[in-house]
Order: sequence, then C-alpha cells, then structure tokens
Amino acid sequence: MYAVGILATGREWSDTLAGLAEASGSRVAGWINPLAVTPDDTCRLIDRSDLVWIPEKLNAGMDEAITVIRRSRHLSLGFPVSDFTDQAECLVKLAHEAHVQVQVGHAERHRPVFRSTLDWVSHPQHIRVKHHLPGFREKEDSYLIFNEILADLDLVLGLAGSLVRKVRTHASFLESGRLFQIDTRTEFHNGSMISLAIRQGIPEPLREIEIIQESGVIKIDLSGGTSQLSTLSEGAWIRHRIWPQNPDIPGNPADENGRNEETARQCISFIRTLEKNQPPLSSLEEGYSALEITRQIAVSVGRF
Repeated sequence: MYAVGILATGREWSDTLAGLAEASGSRVAGWINPLAVTPDDTCRLIDRSDLVWIPEKLNAGMDEAITVIRRSRHLSLGFPVSDFTDQAECLVKLAHEAHVQVQVGHAERHRPVFRSTLDWVSHPQHIRVKHHLPGFREKEDSYLIFNEILADLDLVLGLAGSLVRKVRTHASFLESGRLFQIDTRTEFHNGSMISLAIRQGIPEPLREIEIIQESGVIKIDLSGGTSQLSTLSEGAWIRHRIWPQNPDIPGNPADENGRNEETARQCISFIRTLEKNQPPLSSLEEGYSALEITRQIAVSVGRF
C-alpha cells in the first residue's frame, strides 16, 4: 500500500484521488495547500507519504517539487515538462541523486488509444508523426509550435529504445514569411528513426503516428482515437484493430473522464509501476530528453 500526499490549492483533488487510490489498494495520506501553510507543515505531510502528487502548478516555480525530491519521496506531477522547462534539468539531477522516480503529466501517453498499442511495439525501425495545427501562431507566441513539437517527441521518444545520435531539421515558410512546416529527423544509435512533420494553418486538425517494424505497420490516429496493426500475408495486407476493442464504442475518448479524474488516473498508474518496480509511463527523464531535442530544433529554425 502506498500513502499519497497531495499538494494542491483545492480539496477537490483529494476527493478525486481518494476513491481511485482506495480501489487500487492505496490511500491518501493527506492534503494541504502549501501556499496557505508553513513550510514545516508541507514537510510533515511529505514525510508521512510514500509519494507526493502535485496535480497542478502551484506558483511560477517548482519549489514544492524540489522539496519533495530532496526529502527522498517519489513524485507525480499532473502537468508536462513544457510547463517547467527552465527547471527540468535541475529536477532530473536531484531525482538521480535522491534515487526517486518522477512522473510528469502526459495525458496522451495514458490514453487507451496509445497505451493499448505498447504491447504491440517491438524494435521500431521508423516512427513517423504527422501533426496539423488549425491556425497560424502569431509572432508574439510563435514559440507555441515548439511546445507542440515537444509534446509529440515526448510521446514517441521512448518507443525507439535507444539514445539519440543525430537530429536534423528543415523549416518551410510561405511567401508571407509565415512558418508553415517543420520537419525533423531524429536518428538513434540502434538504427531507429523518428521523422516528425508539423504544419500550421490547416483547417482539418491531424495527429497520427505510424510505426514500421518487422511484424508490420502500426497506425495510431490520436485525433480519431483509433489504432490498428497492418501485417503482410501472402502479398495482401491484413488489418487488425487494436483500439477500440469494441467497434460499437466510439474511439475518441475525449469525454470519457473529467480532466481532474484523468489526471488522478495518471497518479494511480504511477503507483502501479512503482509496485512492479518499473519506470513510469511518462518519466521526467524522457520528458527532459524531448525538451533537449526540441531546443536543438528551435535553434535550427531560429524562431525560439
């Protein structure tokens, strides 16, 4: 049984997690708003917890997260690395020194359409990501496209199963000077490759992942909420549905849970990986690696 301490501004987070934790054999050790109590009160809750859940950013910094790690407690964050890019490297170093696991929020990794395909992935040779954004980013917030690239890379980086060897980038601009498309090619030491193409100004949004491996081709439609495996047999392609398992159930799970419950389920998933002595489904280390690649891409484009 894991005791989970909650650092959040509202009690609703505790109410949401309590039932899920009890059903999974764990419990909520307590909840406090660290912005409304003394640091000693926060530390006391941390010390009587096995892991701490911070479902939302509490302030401009990551002081509470740093305190949790320094007190050698596992940490589950309900938000992605893109929300604390300046402090990501510091958190990685602290977590390694304290020998604790840190999971970051990544709703896409925990969606059934993505999670259900993981058992089918085996030594990918080529991972292709296509992402269309409906509007153009204005000059003052053009960096937002790199947050989308970071989210895409963070989603698929762990599938390659190797360290990065080289990153190549190409940017395409329209006559008006607007950034239209960014193509990236990330090569790994084991021969795998991730190619990502992200476009702006496309009315119909698109977000697809295609994985080529010896067993066939896996296609994940994140926009539509479906995934399938195509295998070649006697010269003909055979498609196997992965998700949804029941074709009568719509594939898009956007409304299956409230936002708070979805975030809480990520914390429960983290508890299960700790019990099995496995790495979290969305680790801080992979998020930081995706951030480092994204920064290389941004420098190449010259728009960050």
